[in-house]
Amino acid sequence: MDRNNKLFIAASLANGASFSMILPLLAPLIRELKLSELQGGAMVSIGALLMAISALYISKKQNKFSIYQLLSIGLVGMAITWGLFAVVLNYGLSAQVSLVVLFSLLMFARAATGVFMAMPQIALQSYVMTTNNNEQQRSQAMAKFGALNSVGVIVGPLLTTLLLGLGGMMTPLWGAIIILSLISGIVIIAFEPQTLTFQKSEIINNESVSKTASNFGIKQCYAWLILGFSLYLAIVTVNLTAGFYIQDRFDMNAAQGAVHFAECSLIVGISLVLMQTLLAKYLRWSVYRLLWVGLTNMVLALSISSFTANLSIFQATYVLYGISVACLIPAFSTGAAQSAPNHLQTKVASWCTATQALSFVIGPIISTGLYQWHRAFPYYFLLFVMLALMIFFILFSKMKVEHTVSSNEEMI
Repeated sequence: MDRNNKLFIAASLANGASFSMILPLLAPLIRELKLSELQGGAMVSIGALLMAISALYISKKQNKFSIYQLLSIGLVGMAITWGLFAVVLNYGLSAQVSLVVLFSLLMFARAATGVFMAMPQIALQSYVMTTNNNEQQRSQAMAKFGALNSVGVIVGPLLTTLLLGLGGMMTPLWGAIIILSLISGIVIIAFEPQTLTFQKSEIINNESVSKTASNFGIKQCYAWLILGFSLYLAIVTVNLTAGFYIQDRFDMNAAQGAVHFAECSLIVGISLVLMQTLLAKYLRWSVYRLLWVGLTNMVLALSISSFTANLSIFQATYVLYGISVACLIPAFSTGAAQSAPNHLQTKVASWCTATQALSFVIGPIISTGLYQWHRAFPYYFLLFVMLALMIFFILFSKMKVEHTVSSNEEMI
């Protein structure tokens, strides 16, 4: 195993742990600051909007950025801007400040974070898709890194629960920033950019590459981008509203809600790790099998979550969420990547990241707006989206088969 692969493993673990340490704190901190659910959603959306803009810029200027630059700049930028966000939160909790000023500062800090969040994801997908050639290898590699990220997702809530007991609500946030800072330093010192830079410069000079690039467009992978948008719309909606939903549905205060939501994150993390490990090592599933297993489990999880009045059953549905996400993420990334040659994988990875980010722009606004009408409306909305997605892929698969048959007939 080469050094860069080990560094991507460490980065996946650190990124998963730091993000899952921060996530359970957002809903209770928003309420502690006397902000509304809609304002909390707006903070997520502004970060995602800048993430989408950053990803689209990288897709147009892919030859300007090496994988090393994307990974190192992204991690350092995230550490610095999450630190800025923590400083503003701490100021709001400890001082008397106008809500308008506080909200404006938080929006600025989240926007700054969004600029850098796209970069490590683009770096990872570009690395996987350029070092693996066929569909199965790519999906297994993405499942492997997904499993590592999920190990971080398991460790993160455990650290959050531990640090909440040792300190205040801000303690886990500072812990996440320290983790990001450490992995940033390790990547800067240890990453070997020479090999990847050489490979990139070699393919850029090929005349046929330029011709392929000019003929390749987003229409070649639009179906998988729709899948990715819907998947991350579901992820952000469940994550953002579940903290409020647990408090309101099961009549808890902010601290209790944070603890139980952290438990949900732990459950989904374990489910993700187990399923992604099976996919990476044992299950040689096609993209379409991953798609249908993932969609079926998502529909089941949403149905149970929206109707149960039992906290234990609600938390148990996170097993199904974990299985679903474990299948749909590699289906999304591999499905999109298989439509493009190797030298355009950074462009496709940027589109995938921009798609994810756009769902994070729209998702919080829709989900928090629906939540203010009724706490179950976000779940009903996602059920409709997933069922519509099933119908879309049935039609898409049929069209693809008909196109293949028609092409074969023309060749004959």
